[in-house]
Amino acid sequence: MSEFSALAVLLAAIAFPLVVRVWWRRRWAARAGVQQWAPGSKDQQELQVTLGPRAYRWPVGMAVAGPVVGLLIVASTLPDAMAWGSGVPMSTALFYGGGGLVVGLAGLIWALHVHRTRLIVTMGSDGVVLRRRDAEAALPASGVCAIGITWPISDPTWTLWYDPAAGPGIDTVTKVEQHGHEAAATLLRDRSLPVGWLEAVRTATEILDAAWRVLDDRGQEVPEPPRRALFEADRVLVDGEGRYRNERGGALLAQACGPLVKQTTEGASFWGINPNKGRRSIVLRDPHARTLLIINRASRTLGKERITVLDSDGHRLGELSGRGTMSLRSADGTPLGTARQDGDQYAVTDATGREVASLRTKSSADNSRMWLEFSHECSEALRPLALALPIAVRLTRQVRGTAR
Repeated sequence: MSEFSALAVLLAAIAFPLVVRVWWRRRWAARAGVQQWAPGSKDQQELQVTLGPRAYRWPVGMAVAGPVVGLLIVASTLPDAMAWGSGVPMSTALFYGGGGLVVGLAGLIWALHVHRTRLIVTMGSDGVVLRRRDAEAALPASGVCAIGITWPISDPTWTLWYDPAAGPGIDTVTKVEQHGHEAAATLLRDRSLPVGWLEAVRTATEILDAAWRVLDDRGQEVPEPPRRALFEADRVLVDGEGRYRNERGGALLAQACGPLVKQTTEGASFWGINPNKGRRSIVLRDPHARTLLIINRASRTLGKERITVLDSDGHRLGELSGRGTMSLRSADGTPLGTARQDGDQYAVTDATGREVASLRTKSSADNSRMWLEFSHECSEALRPLALALPIAVRLTRQVRGTAR
């Protein structure tokens, strides 16, 4: 086999899974009741939601990576034509190439299993229908008590509370827990749903004329906060679990969520040094899991520390760059102010030099609480960047701590 032929085979092996992936995204997910990346809505009176592309990420990745890695190893060990007579290269190709194909086949079987056993939720004005493979359960609209989510905020579960007498077969389709005179049916989790699902499934409350409910980790109902509660608080406490609380009263305003933050079960801080520095996104969500801010750390390939802040729709609001003294700029690059470190405190000043916010910590080694205070003179453009400052400070400390 010539080098050109081996390269052609390798490129074809890489291109084929990518083409399959594109086809799967556009056709397979759509047939499952999901159009592109959003929950499918046939009309104003019916909503159908099932697994999104994220639920198939690992099995599809396994199906693609197995053959590609196997072929790369085979291609890297291809000898000249005279060496094939010994039979050793052929056995090597069969071992690694065959192993890669087996791993890819296992990924395809996994993806098919996930697809065939997925839960499909259809909500209409007459009630709810849950279907998983050949099992199906129906619940009339009159039997629905509430629709909502249960914590954790980082991966909320879409939940249906209903009268058990009205839907006796639901426990055969999905997990059901009894809570007094009500039963709670687990529907789908955030990590397996299409992107942007939360606002869509809230329309089910209008379709079924039911209440919206959110329960915390202890099973207590969480009242809906004002949409701008985080942006209007003048004193905010950021604790070791990544929670933003109003220091006046202690109400939860937001939770930091994302793969960059590291949570342990050994009593260590939520903001502990993270070895996975390549993961660079944190999302601030309110108690009802609505996205408030998206905070991304840019790659440090060029040696520059930069934090980009986006709104809930992904529109860029501005950035923080630097370490000890951070420059705060708007989305178009206009200077908005600076955040200058003075011991354990950061003073945020606007473009005119006035101090409009401050961030206080205990020490450079402290991985627990931070206190963020705003002046009434802080502008709307500068406030989101100041809210991202505690995360920016923690990320800078993570980099320094890992470097040591």
